Amino acid sequence: MTSAQPEVTRTVAVSEALVRSRAAELIAKGGDSRVLVMRAQPRWHGGDLTVEGQRVRVVEGISQLAILDAYAAQRDHEYLVVLTDRPRTDLSDTVLARAYRQQIEDPDEWGSVPALFGAAREVSRELRRLDWAATALLDHEPAGGWAPSTDLAVTAEHAIGGLLAHLLGIDSGDLDGVLILTALNNGSRASWSAVDPELQDHLVKWAEQEYGPAAGFALRTTAAPGGLVKPLALGLAIDVLWPHPAGDLTEEQVAARTRLLERYVGGRSVTPLQAREIANASVSAVLRLSREGDPEGRLGVVLDQAEALLRDNLGWPAGAERSAILRPGFTARLRVLGQALDAGAGAEEALAAVLDHREATLDGHDLAPRMAVRLARWLATAERDAHSLGGDLQRQLDDGTWVDAALGVLWSGSPDAEIGAAYGRLIERVRARRRRRDETAATHLGDSAVERSLDLLADGRALGIENVLRAVVDPWKSHGGVLLVVIDGMSGAVAVDLATEVGRSGLVEWVPAATKRRLSAVAALPSMTGISRTSLLCGEIRVGNSATEKAGLATAFPGARLFHKGDLRASGGAQLADGVAVAIADPAVPVVGVVINAIDDATHKNERTRPWTMAELDPLRALLNAASIAGRAVVLTSDHGHVVERETEMLPAAAGGDARWRPASSGPAKDGEVLVRGPRVAVDAGEVVMLWRDDARYGAARAGYHGGASLAELTVPVLVYQRSLAQSAPKGWELAPPQAPAWWNDPVVEAKVEPAETAAAKKSRKKAVVDKVPALFELEIESGAPHPSLPRKPHDFVARVLDSSVYADQLRLAGRAAAGAGPLVETVLRTLVDRGGRAHQETVASAAGLPYAGIGQGLAVVKRILNVEGYEILSFDSDGETLRLDLKLLKEQFEVA
Repeated sequence: MTSAQPEVTRTVAVSEALVRSRAAELIAKGGDSRVLVMRAQPRWHGGDLTVEGQRVRVVEGISQLAILDAYAAQRDHEYLVVLTDRPRTDLSDTVLARAYRQQIEDPDEWGSVPALFGAAREVSRELRRLDWAATALLDHEPAGGWAPSTDLAVTAEHAIGGLLAHLLGIDSGDLDGVLILTALNNGSRASWSAVDPELQDHLVKWAEQEYGPAAGFALRTTAAPGGLVKPLALGLAIDVLWPHPAGDLTEEQVAARTRLLERYVGGRSVTPLQAREIANASVSAVLRLSREGDPEGRLGVVLDQAEALLRDNLGWPAGAERSAILRPGFTARLRVLGQALDAGAGAEEALAAVLDHREATLDGHDLAPRMAVRLARWLATAERDAHSLGGDLQRQLDDGTWVDAALGVLWSGSPDAEIGAAYGRLIERVRARRRRRDETAATHLGDSAVERSLDLLADGRALGIENVLRAVVDPWKSHGGVLLVVIDGMSGAVAVDLATEVGRSGLVEWVPAATKRRLSAVAALPSMTGISRTSLLCGEIRVGNSATEKAGLATAFPGARLFHKGDLRASGGAQLADGVAVAIADPAVPVVGVVINAIDDATHKNERTRPWTMAELDPLRALLNAASIAGRAVVLTSDHGHVVERETEMLPAAAGGDARWRPASSGPAKDGEVLVRGPRVAVDAGEVVMLWRDDARYGAARAGYHGGASLAELTVPVLVYQRSLAQSAPKGWELAPPQAPAWWNDPVVEAKVEPAETAAAKKSRKKAVVDKVPALFELEIESGAPHPSLPRKPHDFVARVLDSSVYADQLRLAGRAAAGAGPLVETVLRTLVDRGGRAHQETVASAAGLPYAGIGQGLAVVKRILNVEGYEILSFDSDGETLRLDLKLLKEQFEVA
């Protein structure tokens, strides 16, 4: 006969979160029962609880007697939770009579989970498979609760993703490896390290499966004992240890890989695919922090750690130089660029590598390398001879000013000695070519005639500054009046920068139709303020002061007002002085003149002279806004330019002269000087010696100089603007196409010699007569047949496209939008084909004569014609500015070989 076996009761320890959850449900029922008996290990160290504002006492029910004692001690309005491992046979009905539902409740943590997530009713199978998850979700429920589930069944992604985000102290939305890496870099490190190691292990494995190797790597390395190196720093080291493409590995690289795995990854193996996922996520995290401005200020520590890691701990310092993120990698790429600049080959590829580095995205770090390559492109262009002063000035404004602007940036281009030396050698080559131009202009200066109108192409004569009122201001004053802003000392290089800013302010630029280029004038001689500015504002060569200038402008335009420095001081709270604001708004004032002295003052006070922005030329922005509101045209000009102090040679000063000129009576002209005489010389009986060398001066050093004969000093930029909605302009003016030379935006290509046009061809290419100025988005297209009438070579690829039946069909399908667009399509195609299928939109627009305001519409028309059946034959690169022509697709779709 066998004896009866005792009942075996399996119990588990319950968490405080589960007790709270079950107590809350009991309280919510609101019945008479205030006792909950749970089958669990009778161990409790949490003390009494407060749940839903009610006191809950938890007792250890080790026996029936202990439970009954707890019943006896229970107070009114107090709730009781009993944890007992006694089987049902050990407990009398007296115990169960007071228990909720008169039974012992088996703890079911999963049963409490759905209520934690709003309207959810159950948990998904994938979540229930994680046997640790219920306890973790109950134990770590945040004060505000978990985010409600949008599904009836709570998913593992929602629940465990939310748990992980909560433990890291971040938003659970869009959680991925990059966000986890970023969080562990920015401040989640301490909170994650405080998580129970067992739960850490569960979450690491889950995150690795859900979010990929990078997430698991970040969590695991952060939790590792003594893990002081940030996971982002390790990821950046992995980026160069397992590069893409892999290439040939060095012995030092292989050894460094082994050290990293042993010391920081616990000896775990990492496949090349996993390594690249970790590296890519780390790079993305760093770039994200860079774009966000590194709000926690911790990115610098990561970069320093990664460099030190490769150099000191892994024994491979060369690795940092291969990085597209770490600073040594940027320096290494710049040095390659310097070598390419010296060699005269490979600079474009080297620049692309520089711009692909993170450092290039930081404030201004890309400017010097960009300018260096632009100057190298300029040196690669063929130099065309100028045979007159007018040609010298136009060439200076067309590309010389852009060269000067680039030189200004490159002059202090790099703190690295090797890179700086390469930049210095490039600068010397550029300055040598610039000096040859200055010397040529000096030979044309003495006997050159000046023009009183805009017919500048007839014989190469220059527009004298004394004729700007007559040739520019006068015709524009009948179109709403003129605001004439004279920025004293503004060189063409400064005008390049300002024109970009002004163009963003709602004003559009106009240029002479004969040249489609900005207008240049030549300063009065010597190019000093008291001579050249007075001559500008009086309309004749004169020497004078502010009073002379005010009288001169009022004589030229009765009712005109001129304001100098002292007149521009505004009262508190105002941007413009009352007198200036009233004059601009008054239609009875035909011309309002304003003189801004900031640049000229800086050159005389040893202050820096470049770069200049509208904010530094106060009140220029307010003046432009007021003119736009009043409907006035804006003529933005100067009285002379200036040269910047760049290691100039000091020559003996002469009495009666200045930093860049001396009286002819002080001696004959020497090397670097020119003797100039004639009616445009306003001192010393019409005869003066001027320096054309930009690297010399008479007397003490200053920040900059003027008065000499270099093109930077002689050339006066004359920029004309109207508000974008203006509908009329003087005869002979049109909306300006982009003014940047082609080399500013694109690599240099060899010029192709086109066959000469026949007389018949020239006649057929005449423009239709335009009775009014085109509206902002109206295109003035050449009249005639859609097909260009330039003679074509028998095997001309572009000609075959334009002669194809597909092209004819596309023109017909495009309808009125394509009427007369043939020449535009041809120019776009030829420009892109000549450049291998890629060019900046400004290069294309300039070649086609499209104004800034018409670029979008014009290119849209071309795309509509070329993109057969929606194929992207003509498209923009990701930068939104570079046009790409798919030559292979063009051939296929237009059925040409």
